[in-house]
Amino acid sequence: MLLTEPEIQQVLEQVKAAFPSLTDWEYNNEKNEEYFGFSVWGHFVNNPEELMPRRFFITLDTYESKWQGCLSVGQPSYLWSSADVGDAYLVDTEPSETLEEAIAALKAKISELFQAFQ
Repeated sequence: MLLTEPEIQQVLEQVKAAFPSLTDWEYNNEKNEEYFGFSVWGHFVNNPEELMPRRFFITLDTYESKWQGCLSVGQPSYLWSSADVGDAYLVDTEPSETLEEAIAALKAKISELFQAFQ
């Protein structure tokens, strides 16, 4: 699924509001060898003063008419993400009908993951 420019701006507003601690939001709005369609991602750097800080990414992307969310470390989620090249999925969601549902599902999965360590 590809988005119009007004839809892209609306998505950017929604993800920035949903994940206010993340920065440097970027997006892809084309089908190519790395993406099935629209994808948006932002990142959080834990301990940015470290020589090699860990970067955590929230990615929300589309496949056909569905939205899916992912928390990854190393780089944003895309078709060729791999732990062999320094990135890894931590959690992801099942496809959702709307962006709002994908955000809510991703937040629930992240919460579930971190509760396991408390």
